[in-house]
Amino acid sequence: MSTKTWRRWHSHLTPANNRGRKTQITNNHGLPVSPILEPLKEKPAREHQPLESLTSFRKEVAANAFANALATPVRQCNFTGARLPLHYLLPFTTKFLRHEDDKLVPYLAPFENSSRQATRAYAFNSRQLVNRLGQKKTWQRLLGHELRFGLTSRSDYKWPKQIDEIILSQLRQSVVRKLAWVFNKPKANLVIPLQSNTEYPPSACILYLRAKVLSSSSNPSITGYDLSGLLGLELLETLVKDTSLADNDALVLTQSYMTMSAHIALARLSTFLSSSDATSNSAKT
Repeated sequence: MSTKTWRRWHSHLTPANNRGRKTQITNNHGLPVSPILEPLKEKPAREHQPLESLTSFRKEVAANAFANALATPVRQCNFTGARLPLHYLLPFTTKFLRHEDDKLVPYLAPFENSSRQATRAYAFNSRQLVNRLGQKKTWQRLLGHELRFGLTSRSDYKWPKQIDEIILSQLRQSVVRKLAWVFNKPKANLVIPLQSNTEYPPSACILYLRAKVLSSSSNPSITGYDLSGLLGLELLETLVKDTSLADNDALVLTQSYMTMSAHIALARLSTFLSSSDATSNSAKT
C-alpha cells in the first residue's frame, strides 16, 4: 500500500461506507471533525450533542425565547452607558453613500444583517430615543472619540433622514420573514387558533389579527401582540394571505425551537414601538 493511499484511508475525511476503515466524525451540521479535536471515546461537546441527549430542563431553557434573549452578548449603549444584552440594543454601523458631487459621505446607519461591516455603536432599542438622537446632532455621542476610515472629525458623519422609519421597516421585515416561515408549516402546529376556554403557558404569545378582539379575548397571563398595529394592515394582509390562518381573529404562537426566532423578533419590534399601543400587554423581553 502506498503512503498516499494509507493517508487517505486513515484520514478523518475517509468515506463512512468503506468497510473496515474508520468512520467519519461529523458535527450536527454534517461537517467533518478531526479526531484530534473530537475523539470518539470522549463525550461530544455541548454544541455537538443531539437534542435528545439534553435534560428536560435544558430543553425547556433552550426553547424559551426570554432565556435566549437574556443570553445574548452584553454590549454598552453608547448614549446612556448602560450595559445590556444585545437583544435590547440597536446596532449601528458606518455606511458610505455617494452624493451628487460623486463624493462618498459616511453615515451612521442602522446595521443590516446582510451587511459585512462591523458594528460601530449601540443604542437602546427605543423609537423615542432614536428620534431624540436626531435632535441637535445628539447622535454624535454614539461615535465616541475613536474614529475610523481615516476620518478626523465627528462632523464628517451624517445622520440618515427618517432613521426611525428605516429601523421600523427592518424590524417589521424580520417579523414577517420569521412568521411566514412558521405559518407555512401547518402540520407542525406551531401556530394554533386561540381558544377562549383554554389555558396556555406564559412562554406562548397571542397574535391578534384583528384589533376588535383585543378587549374580549385578551388573556392577561401571556403576552399579546396586535399585528395590525405592529406590522400595519398591508404587511399583515400579505403575511396571512393564502394561508389557512387568515380566517382566525387571534392565534397562539407556541413555545418551540422552531418558533424561538419569531418570538424574539416580535419582542424586539414591540420594544421599539413600546411608546405606542402596539402591544396589548407589556412585552416580557
